Amino acid sequence: MLEETILKLDFTQEDACAEILPRSHINSSYNAQWDGIRLDIHHQPAHETPEHSPQQHIIVINLDNHWLKAERVLDGCFQQENVFNGDVAIIPANIHHICRWTSETDFLLLSLEPAFFNQIILESVDLQGVELKPHFSSSEPFIQQIALALKSELESGGVGSQLYIESLKTTLCIHLLKHHSIASNKVPQFSNQKGLSPRKLRQAISYIHDNLNRDLSLAEIAAVIGMSMYHFSRLFKQSTGFAPHQYVINCRIAKAKKLLKGTEKTIEQISEQVGFQSQSHFTNVFRKFMGITPKAYREHVKF
Repeated sequence: MLEETILKLDFTQEDACAEILPRSHINSSYNAQWDGIRLDIHHQPAHETPEHSPQQHIIVINLDNHWLKAERVLDGCFQQENVFNGDVAIIPANIHHICRWTSETDFLLLSLEPAFFNQIILESVDLQGVELKPHFSSSEPFIQQIALALKSELESGGVGSQLYIESLKTTLCIHLLKHHSIASNKVPQFSNQKGLSPRKLRQAISYIHDNLNRDLSLAEIAAVIGMSMYHFSRLFKQSTGFAPHQYVINCRIAKAKKLLKGTEKTIEQISEQVGFQSQSHFTNVFRKFMGITPKAYREHVKF
């Protein structure tokens, strides 16, 4: 096939797959400001794509409850596939790709900016020239779990914290580096370091508590103590037992409980003060942690 006939896909464009898929996505994080990563949810009929080449790294996660018969050409290699729920295919940026499937299918399509992937690699292990390997569909439970967490955030209205999204996409990049790159056998395991120093831990915790009203990002907390996002996230969890986004949510709920009990502020005001994007998101998270709504909690602690 002539080079000029191969379609170039750019997922910075809203309907990036319009030329290769018969239907548009049914939901997308395109407008959710998830820097470096995008999630599209698809329901497509039986189809064969034209040959195409994405400008971003692409991860396809099957959502069907029944197995799907498919054929794929990936970087010049052909393979017949029996695709099951949760199976994952990886199409690195600038790799030529064709796919054909024989029945209606549901899938998630993750696109990852190469620049973001390379930044995470350099911050975490100081490796250069790392490339993702093409990967035909097979079971990848860890990638499936990350993709489903992103799907849940998207379907909740995109109100989840930036810190949580950053944690998910950073974790995804490190997993791809360790298991799906040509340098995976060079990645150190960092098993000897025992968490953050007491001083750095105090700095991070103090910054979190001083800024609970804001949509904190992993990058800014890590920058306060002069570390990369990856190293900070890993060592913070070793020190506290919680991932940074989990720790922040716990702090927000604890502060909200004090405000509900000790002030006359409205639930909406408390929601804003402890850093939730909306009152409904605050109510949902509070109920998940406490088993009751903020209103019911306030009524209960008055007695």
